[in-house]
Amino acid sequence: MTTSELHVRSHVSRDLLQTAALFKNERQATWEYVSNGLQYVDPGTSPVVRVRLDSKRHVITIEDNGRGMSWNDLNDNFFVMHGENPDRLAGQPGRGRFGTGKSAAFGIADVLRLTTVKSGKRTKVELRRSDLEQMNSVDPVPVKTLEREVATGQPNGTLIEVEGVHLRSLDQPAVIHYIERHLARWPRDATVIVNNHECEFAEPPVERVETFHPSKDEAKVLGDVELKIKVSKSPLDDDLRGVSIFSKGVWHETTLAGAEGKDMSEYLFGELDVPRLDDATSTPPPFDTSRSVKLNPDNELVKAMYAFIGPKLEKVRKELVEAQREHKATEEAKRLRQEASKIEAIINNDFDAFRKRLQKVRAATAGSGFDVSESEKPGGGRGEDDFLYGGDEAATKTAETGEVGKTESGNNKPKAKLPRRLNPVVEPEQDGDSKGHHEASQDGKPRQRGGFNIEFENQGVESARATYQSEKRTIFINLEHPQIAAARQGRGVEDAVFRRLAYEVAFSEYAVALASELENRGEYLDPSDPIVDIRETLNRVARQAAVLYAQ
Repeated sequence: MTTSELHVRSHVSRDLLQTAALFKNERQATWEYVSNGLQYVDPGTSPVVRVRLDSKRHVITIEDNGRGMSWNDLNDNFFVMHGENPDRLAGQPGRGRFGTGKSAAFGIADVLRLTTVKSGKRTKVELRRSDLEQMNSVDPVPVKTLEREVATGQPNGTLIEVEGVHLRSLDQPAVIHYIERHLARWPRDATVIVNNHECEFAEPPVERVETFHPSKDEAKVLGDVELKIKVSKSPLDDDLRGVSIFSKGVWHETTLAGAEGKDMSEYLFGELDVPRLDDATSTPPPFDTSRSVKLNPDNELVKAMYAFIGPKLEKVRKELVEAQREHKATEEAKRLRQEASKIEAIINNDFDAFRKRLQKVRAATAGSGFDVSESEKPGGGRGEDDFLYGGDEAATKTAETGEVGKTESGNNKPKAKLPRRLNPVVEPEQDGDSKGHHEASQDGKPRQRGGFNIEFENQGVESARATYQSEKRTIFINLEHPQIAAARQGRGVEDAVFRRLAYEVAFSEYAVALASELENRGEYLDPSDPIVDIRETLNRVARQAAVLYAQ
């Protein structure tokens, strides 16, 4: 049919599935529905959301005590892609902005079923991926109605059922961690229960807080805002580091504004609320539809925020670096460093022996010399622990046929800069009958053998006895933990009571850290595997440390 005018149209089903692809895992999809349950509640109601993860049935359910939805709410708002959020139209700030969240289920599953009660009427509807895939026109996608405004005595609320989840299993700890990190920035009290775990977030112990205000010129762009930078007593997880940027209480991003990877940046966090961000209409916009919790760095207001935050973070970071340098120069710090070195020697001897055993098993079963410590480097480097056949260092062969190159996930195609090694695989061995050498890095400096580091730090009474930072492969022992502080009180660092407790703490954390490293590399197939490894690791290092206890 020929028309006199052109119109922009959308292929609704394709649009929905493409938007759903932004939700790549159970964490993101679950939080999308959890956050709706927390935000859209009746006045005076404390939001409660219950999440059930059923890996056996491949089902996720999210049930809330929110205000529920009527038939008209579903028709006019919930099932309208990219529609304007009604609360935002009414002047109430919140997460909802692009109307894309309802598609989250189809990022990981086949079925979305919604049961909702509002004002004594229950409606139940269902949408399936197969229905979306069959659509081949711009016509609206039909939603199957199972119940329509049936009278009920149930209270207001909504039940979301996500079925046919494609993931092999549902990662409950990861979902809990993700929800708790978001609850840390949630503007009001909320209760979320995942299976039998109530999600709670406790702010890390803070050593000090510094407050900054913009200059007159900065305030013209940002408004009268306040930046708080907090110094944690212990290293923070990646997703807690940096300044959290809010607008009218809604979290939009957390950034280190250029301090990423710099010394002591792992101790910095804080917050900045910029109300003007919520009302920004400039091009390019500060937000997008991806739910990435990232702002657009090309937006002028966002640029101004980064320019304000960056120098303040750098100021505090440099102060921490200088304080750390002064502390390490003290006599007590030197003695603690000596004890740390003794622990490192035992742990790293075990680590080297463990890698050799694992490499031999890999070589025998798969023809590859996998090394648990090997990590890919930008630009094609093989990792910090490369030790290659040929050279002048004593070594022993662990495989005759060499190691296969790294492959891209899922397609078995070798990465261009990681070719197959055709020489035998070797490991350093003082009495070995072969020869090897350490591979040079791209800057020409020899790569160092990887291993675990031990650091003693004052991390606060409420912090754990020890923490592990994977990116630095460092175990931090908390000197202020009540048990360790009691063992240290009135005694020197060399005292047997303190030393033995420090060894036990470090060995326990090492055993868990080693299992964690293996899990991150997909080594475990059965849930009991890491438990077995932890038990065996503790037994090995305890045997090696017997001489320290004898002393």
